[in-house]
Amino acid sequence: MSIDHDLKAVAEAVRCRIPEIVSAIEREALTQVPEWHEKDDPVLTESEMPSIVSAVTSIVDGLASGRRLPERASDAALQEARVVAQAGIDLHALLKTYRLGQAIVWNAILEEAMRVVPDDDRRVAVLRQASDYHYAWNDRVTESVIATYQAEHNAYFFRSQDRKRRAIVSDVLRGVPTDTEQLSYNLRTEHIAVVAWGRSPEANIRTIANALEARHLSVSGTAGTALGWLGASSLQRLLDEHPAALKAMPETYLSIGEVAAGVEGFRLSHRQAWQAYRVNRIRPRDLLRYEEVALEALVLRDRQAMRDFVARELRGLDEAEDRTDLLRHTLTAYFRAGQNAAAAANAIHVHERTVAYRLRSVEQRLGVSINARRDEIAVALRLADVLAAMGANDSSMEDPGISLDLSHDAI
Repeated sequence: MSIDHDLKAVAEAVRCRIPEIVSAIEREALTQVPEWHEKDDPVLTESEMPSIVSAVTSIVDGLASGRRLPERASDAALQEARVVAQAGIDLHALLKTYRLGQAIVWNAILEEAMRVVPDDDRRVAVLRQASDYHYAWNDRVTESVIATYQAEHNAYFFRSQDRKRRAIVSDVLRGVPTDTEQLSYNLRTEHIAVVAWGRSPEANIRTIANALEARHLSVSGTAGTALGWLGASSLQRLLDEHPAALKAMPETYLSIGEVAAGVEGFRLSHRQAWQAYRVNRIRPRDLLRYEEVALEALVLRDRQAMRDFVARELRGLDEAEDRTDLLRHTLTAYFRAGQNAAAAANAIHVHERTVAYRLRSVEQRLGVSINARRDEIAVALRLADVLAAMGANDSSMEDPGISLDLSHDAI
């Protein structure tokens, strides 16, 4: 057999392991490149997965088809490079993720070569060719990644009109002494923070401020977002009197923190708006308040732990079938009704006995009493909805974005 035939066999074996390899790269990057995840920026998370998948797939495809090198990095990889530059993350951190990925992919190639190529001499020849291709691929791809990163870094940081104001706001959020007079915004008043994106983010923030007769501050953020604050001495009263003022403009999305006072309140409300934004990127709503998704925002910081928790608590209710969907829908209604079967039956328009029958079916599948795991199961159902939305959005997220160092860990 030819080396190309053996390389193709190895590549196809590795292809079957792509989900496993991608997860391994994600886990390794989480610990080995902490500055990446310390940003706590959903746009970075969104750009990471498509880039990893495209890179691993490209390597496997090349090995399987004559070791032809790509002309440049994939669109997903170049988009990730832009986002990383906009987030203010050092280029070396981005390149470190490529080295980590390269090592993990190579280990998979080595393991599969040992398994599918039985002859020692042939295996050595196959691995030599695979190694040459693997490193040539990395050189070709990282060249275009570096060029894209540098171009985006220069454009974003040296031409941004609000660069100085962004730097001051970033210092305030990080607790660094700075001259806040240049912001023309009173930090000692009551604030509510907003993360807005879509068609008219900055205009939306101004419109809300005008409706409330409040001062406002906004700076550019990630993914074409505007990070904003509304301030007034009696802001909570103004919001109570004019609840319709908090309204999203057409094709614009708002994530809102809670009203808080002073410099610490300025930071706290931003953290809350930012956490709401992380959820809103997955399940977009015109306006999303932090208080509505505080739980989801908390667990989204460790997506693998969230997946593991949901899988454990809903084992037996995880099949993709109509009956399972019906049982989960009934169980969700039951929890929303405060575990009142009659109220749940009324909500989903069935007889109370039907709800009772379905709940018994749920317990049979789960192998535990609903009451014994009430809190865990209720949380798992909420998180399962987020995971489903994440799966739907992984490859179709619009406007994947631009970042400013105003994320949670910069506060």
